Amino acid sequence: MKNRLSSNLLFGLATATLLSMPAFAQEAGAAVESKGPEVKFSGEVEFDVYTGDVLNDDKQSHEYASTFDLNVDVKFNEKWSASVQLEADGETTDPTAIYNGAFVQYTHNENAVVKFGDLTFSEGAFLNFYDYDDPADNAAGMAEHDIRGIEVDYRGIVFGLGFGRGGNDNQVCVEEDGEESCVGVAYDAHLAYELGLGESVLRPYVDYKSYQEAEHNELHAGLDANLKFGAFGLHAVYGLHADNLGEDAPNVTHAFLAEPSLELGIVNVKGTAFYAYFDEESPTVHGEEIPEYFFAYAEPSVSVLEFLTLGLPLEYHTNTVDVNEDVSTFDVGLRAYFTPVEGLEVTGFAKVEIPVGDDAGDTGLNLGLETVYSF
Repeated sequence: MKNRLSSNLLFGLATATLLSMPAFAQEAGAAVESKGPEVKFSGEVEFDVYTGDVLNDDKQSHEYASTFDLNVDVKFNEKWSASVQLEADGETTDPTAIYNGAFVQYTHNENAVVKFGDLTFSEGAFLNFYDYDDPADNAAGMAEHDIRGIEVDYRGIVFGLGFGRGGNDNQVCVEEDGEESCVGVAYDAHLAYELGLGESVLRPYVDYKSYQEAEHNELHAGLDANLKFGAFGLHAVYGLHADNLGEDAPNVTHAFLAEPSLELGIVNVKGTAFYAYFDEESPTVHGEEIPEYFFAYAEPSVSVLEFLTLGLPLEYHTNTVDVNEDVSTFDVGLRAYFTPVEGLEVTGFAKVEIPVGDDAGDTGLNLGLETVYSF
């Protein structure tokens, strides 16, 4: 875990602290007119370590992953509030801390909310499979799209519109007098509707991102369904991923996700089945959004103690988005979930990777330990 914060994070913390100070009278002895805004700090810390292949590596290698998220929520009154997020995330022990966005929110009532500032939209995330559960990277529907703009929530309808920011933007650069200047040109429109049916939820969505080019833009659309029937649950997603909509035959990828789960007291079973159908000549792949064209995962688990659960993951992976590559593997292992107190989760695992495809390599063994605590 890193032992220092970068100057960016320190600046953000200082700014958030100043925002939280109540207003006092300027004259000595004057009474305080109000208690000032209410401020709440929350966040999450994760620090992980993973081995390389302990069976085949000449030298025992290891990798790290570290995340620190800090959220500062400011409540001015019953109608107005604001939030700022600071983040450090990376495959290292000391990731660089950055300003991750801020927004202001007006709550008219429980059915009508307006936000403006830095907003994030994602749809159809993987919920059950542990390795693809970060919507910033992967999703069957749409990985995170960051904008600076406005969001309106009204009775289940979510509408957002704004300029792309961060990895969701596109830069146009011009060189004049030996100096290069760049501006962002992408904008994004998002629309979703969340329909509650008892314990089940249906969420159709559509997202259009424009690069302001005739043959370069993105469309995501689909349906995210969370169905609940007693002890049985099913998360299902259909996602359409398209690009180059200005062409006569735009490239389209169709993604299908089914994630069943069954809770039977101390015994639980969860699974994931994912398949993506790509255009054979020019597949649409938006970054790491779709990690592979097919995989299947199942993990039965049993709570041996109140704070200790053991799981047996069984996995098949194609490990590629190219259907012509034969690098598939079958993975089996053991996962131990240790939760001694609320807010603290420690997960250890050992996973054997068995080659199935002709070009998949040798049988390998990987170990890892992940620690997450929330506050």
